[in-house]
Amino acid sequence: MRFSILAIASAAATAVFAAPVSLVKRDRASDIATLNFALTLEHLESEFYRLGLAKFSEADFKHAGFDDKVRDRYVHISQHESTHVTFLTDVIKSLHGDPVPPCKYKFPLDSLDSFLAVSQALENTGTSAYLGAAASLEGDLLTAAGTIVTVESRQSAVINEILGQSGIPYSFDTPLNGREVITIASSLIESCPFELPFRPFTQLTAKLPGKGDVKVETSFYGEKSNVKYWCQFLYNNKVVVSPREQCALPATAVGYVYVVITDSSAPISFKDDSHIIAGPALLFNGSHDDY
Repeated sequence: MRFSILAIASAAATAVFAAPVSLVKRDRASDIATLNFALTLEHLESEFYRLGLAKFSEADFKHAGFDDKVRDRYVHISQHESTHVTFLTDVIKSLHGDPVPPCKYKFPLDSLDSFLAVSQALENTGTSAYLGAAASLEGDLLTAAGTIVTVESRQSAVINEILGQSGIPYSFDTPLNGREVITIASSLIESCPFELPFRPFTQLTAKLPGKGDVKVETSFYGEKSNVKYWCQFLYNNKVVVSPREQCALPATAVGYVYVVITDSSAPISFKDDSHIIAGPALLFNGSHDDY
């Protein structure tokens, strides 16, 4: 990495303190909030891998049919996430902010399959989260975030390949805004010793179509029979809308795809999520043979 933690933190702090007083307060508070949100996600990932690798041994991976290198890949990813926690903590402190502590989590670690599935969801969501957060940063802090998002993307590619899918399914990745990200992450969070910066949408359960079908089955708490809903699929720089009674998975959505339920057929955007009723949920469609 060309930029050390101290160099980036020092440059960021210098830039902030050189600004006018009113700008300092606004920008520094915004930067710290954005970085703390990233730290919240990194705490979650770091703890997930720590607990998962403590539970599932090399023998467990071998018994599941994986070669010797697969668990080693997860060890490397775990080390990356721990380093990201330290990195973000130091940058926040350099801006005279208070880094958030870890939350209390509820990871589904009852089986190796569950561990692998959650790891895939976390890394793909993590890439989308950093892409979305980039809109709130600039200068050296944007560069600092960029040095992490590229690693998150590589991690998701490795895990996608391990699980039989393409590591690079699309030409474009999908950014998510903070509320969309926390909706996915909150399913793994039991409680936090601080207030989360975004209120999650209603959790959405989504299931891929069976063979020969295209309908994604969805359910969520509070749905009303007299309201018209739409499924919206987010992938590869696209938003594809389908009436919920059809909820047709797009033929080109071969890879990771987010699905949300809305009360409008107007495509949602990164900045306008006002019509989201539930989700996003994250689906992984296809295999190596489909690319």
